[in-house]
Amino acid sequence: MFLLGIAGIFVVLVSGVAVKYFFQWRKSVYEIDNKEFLYAALALCFAAVPLVTFVGYKVAINNQITYHENWNGWETRAEKYVTICTRDGSCRHCYDCDPYYVDESYDCSYTDSKGKRVSKTCTRKVKKYHSCPYTTEEWTFVVKTTLDDYTIASHNLPTNPENWRWRAFKSVPDYISSGVPQRWQEVKDRLAVGKPDAVVERHDYDNYILASHTTIMKKYSESVAKYKTANLFPAFNSQVHNLYYMNRVYFVGVTPASDPQWQDAMMRFNGALGMSLQGDLHLVVVDANKVTDPDNYHQALVAYWLSPEFGKDALSKNGIVVVLGTKDGKTVDWARASTGMPLGNENLMVQIGSDMKGVNLTPQDVLGYPTATVTGDRSVSLSLTQSAMEKLLWGPNKFERVHMKSQGKGSAGFEYLLKELEPTGSQKIWILVCGFLVGCIAWGICLVAGVPRYRSR
Repeated sequence: MFLLGIAGIFVVLVSGVAVKYFFQWRKSVYEIDNKEFLYAALALCFAAVPLVTFVGYKVAINNQITYHENWNGWETRAEKYVTICTRDGSCRHCYDCDPYYVDESYDCSYTDSKGKRVSKTCTRKVKKYHSCPYTTEEWTFVVKTTLDDYTIASHNLPTNPENWRWRAFKSVPDYISSGVPQRWQEVKDRLAVGKPDAVVERHDYDNYILASHTTIMKKYSESVAKYKTANLFPAFNSQVHNLYYMNRVYFVGVTPASDPQWQDAMMRFNGALGMSLQGDLHLVVVDANKVTDPDNYHQALVAYWLSPEFGKDALSKNGIVVVLGTKDGKTVDWARASTGMPLGNENLMVQIGSDMKGVNLTPQDVLGYPTATVTGDRSVSLSLTQSAMEKLLWGPNKFERVHMKSQGKGSAGFEYLLKELEPTGSQKIWILVCGFLVGCIAWGICLVAGVPRYRSR
């Protein structure tokens, strides 16, 4: 940071000298005298440039360490909010109505017969319109979850809007959305019978390990290129669809009996895992006839998912990767597991590798079907089904989220990796550009202040 600050000071001083002598050479009315140059240089060197450098440095580092992870939860409420419509009110779908006139002032200055300009302000009547709604109500549909609120539709007209006219003689355009959205109604119906769906949402978090350029804590495998060429690697998925769903079961060389059932079971599993243990499971089912070295494949896959290829959406620190190998598509022949962190949960990963062998390869046997009971707008109670993965992640070697920062005595921390980080080349250039722009403002003020009429004041 010190050298970057020195470079910034050098840039603004050189630009200041160039501006000063350029305007002197042009013999311009704008000028910078020695006293003004000294004061501006002192302000820039000891206040403005160091502040710009400090803030720019912090922003650059924060940008480097910020990554994205999944937070998992459950639906809790399906709410319909009714807006009562009035003239000039808060309803969205309106038309111009009921004209009225207001006085408006305007400049009507003129030149008299002697050529003298006479200033004058006149008043005229201007026609305005009120805003009238088409219907007496507008409806907004929101799904509440343990994570956030999701607006399914905003300011819909009521069902059969012609029956809800605000004025009987004014018909309602048919292009305006109306009625209850099917998506919201489905949520309402399943909540009514106590069967909420799981949800997922992307959030920012700090990852010092992925941001570091030199740490040996990063995972690496020379086999990544080999498996990518053989199309044995699924791309890591971080895309949310339909507001709050995400696919996190991957099939490589294996045709699932029912992919939607797998994805649904994974959503529910992660809903329970995220709410209670703050984890996020990704399951890879691979053809064991094509992958003959489980350890090598698993290590390469995790290294690939943690690589810069996925940018800020790489496997997160709360991520759990479980790879299941199957030869017949019916049972698990081998299993390997790891997390997005280099340390922690070692016993659990070993137990997954041993206990998942021989498990029937069905969503119910592998993931189960966790359920939730709504207890409040942001809370649920969870029920597990004792599937193989549920027994493991909530078992004796229960999953524990590893923190980036030390949580006290005996807790690993990775804050020391921050010392390795520096702004990238492009970030340094932008910091210098910002310092240069601040310098330009300072020298511009000096030039304006140098105009004789201002200098005399």
